[in-house]
Amino acid sequence: MDRRRYLAALSGIGATAGCLGVNVGPFGGDGSANAYLDEPDREVDGSALPYPTYGDELPEVTVADPVAGRDVTTTAFDDREVLMTFFYSHCNTVCPFLISSLRSVKTAAVEGGYGDELAVLAVTFDPERDTADRLREYAETMNVDLDADNWFFLRPETEDRAKSVVQETFGVAFEKTGATDSSMYMFNHLGLVVLVNRDGYVERAYSGDDPKADRIQRDLETVRTRVA
Repeated sequence: MDRRRYLAALSGIGATAGCLGVNVGPFGGDGSANAYLDEPDREVDGSALPYPTYGDELPEVTVADPVAGRDVTTTAFDDREVLMTFFYSHCNTVCPFLISSLRSVKTAAVEGGYGDELAVLAVTFDPERDTADRLREYAETMNVDLDADNWFFLRPETEDRAKSVVQETFGVAFEKTGATDSSMYMFNHLGLVVLVNRDGYVERAYSGDDPKADRIQRDLETVRTRVA
């Protein structure tokens, strides 16, 4: 078993519907030299988390954006800050909250004159249903502007690839539930947003109730101010 898969298995999959607890992981260490924000107050040490957090380097993977018709590499945005999340479009609990928060931050960036200096990466772990047409419809439903070239819906091409990218590479646990033999299945999953600076290092990893637009926006603006 792959080490990241093993770690995800230890993270308590199925603990709650729509949000999973985590307690172990391969990331961590003193990231203060890589980050512009001050180290966050947190109850759990970053090295105990399976996903990248403060000061960790964002993993590099290349995933297709079927809406834009291009491949996107997660580390290819050295001229922009990056916000990254993991979702599926049939989710009716945490995912709309995540996408709405990022849309609000992106809208504020556009209004603030730096929309071109922010990239949003939303990675689906449900490639079976999240086709290009479905993601276009979802973007319209969620009022996401796809014409600005700063929002990317990334779709691993298979279920196995989704597990490799989302769960094993990024440490974001998810598990199919319900009627798994039909199109009516759902997922238990961790809700996560990651803020990455232009050097490719994580400034903040927001999970649980943390990914609120106003908090993310404040942190993003602080990073931009300190970079400047």
